[in-house]
Amino acid sequence: MRKLLFNILILTILSSCSLFERTDDILLARLGDSYLYESDLQSILNKDLSSADSLAFIQQYAQNWAQEELLLQKAELNIDLSEFDIDKRLEDYRRSLLIHAYEQKLIQQNNDTLVSVDALQSYYKAHSDDYILANDVVKLMMVKVSIVAPELDSIKKWVFAKDTLNLEAIEAYAHQYAKRFYYNPNEWLNWQEFERFLPTSSENETFFKQTNTLYLKDSLDVYFVKLFDQKVQGEIAPLEYVEEEIKSILLNQKKLKTVDVIQSKLLEDAKKSKQFEIY
Repeated sequence: MRKLLFNILILTILSSCSLFERTDDILLARLGDSYLYESDLQSILNKDLSSADSLAFIQQYAQNWAQEELLLQKAELNIDLSEFDIDKRLEDYRRSLLIHAYEQKLIQQNNDTLVSVDALQSYYKAHSDDYILANDVVKLMMVKVSIVAPELDSIKKWVFAKDTLNLEAIEAYAHQYAKRFYYNPNEWLNWQEFERFLPTSSENETFFKQTNTLYLKDSLDVYFVKLFDQKVQGEIAPLEYVEEEIKSILLNQKKLKTVDVIQSKLLEDAKKSKQFEIY
């Protein structure tokens, strides 16, 4: 009966115009003198859930909350706080949280997110051994069209041209007929991942070794692939391929340096003002 009443209460909450626009708080569960309110779930309840899923979530949350409260009550009765330095550990944790929050605020206030080309190249040269390719990477063009598309001989000729790439004609054709078209001369792709978009063929295994072109087809489509550049497994990755990873490392170093500089300045200011003295 109590479970039924609880379900009715939750369904009433969920059927309201908005779960969290109410000005009054709704009691969901009680354990002794501890209470679980609607507002306690505000930041964790997914509003996109169906009523049934929300109901199940709230019921499970209430069960977990009750179990945690029971354990806490037993712990407070049976644990000597001084024996485990609980107060000191809580204070250390509070200090750590506050310092971390302030450091993050300082980092956010520092809008320097630029990494120079020289910095990228210097880091790349100094740490090139950290960027050995685990897979082949390539620069390429791929056009996928229906097997019944018009002018297949023309698009094949344009993509597989040995000399000047007729990019204007290829893009015009792809815009009209292609199911998938990829061309970015500045982007390196993981070949093993890209290969998943192609029909299975033994030709793929010799793609890099014998030719810069690959022509494949399945029952529905034709695939034209043109290779422009490649680096194979075991070689040092091209800078462009690892550029974002290096940028992330350098930006993180900047953030840490920002915090170090501010910490040093705070200490120096405290020394100058005689707030900090070592005896």
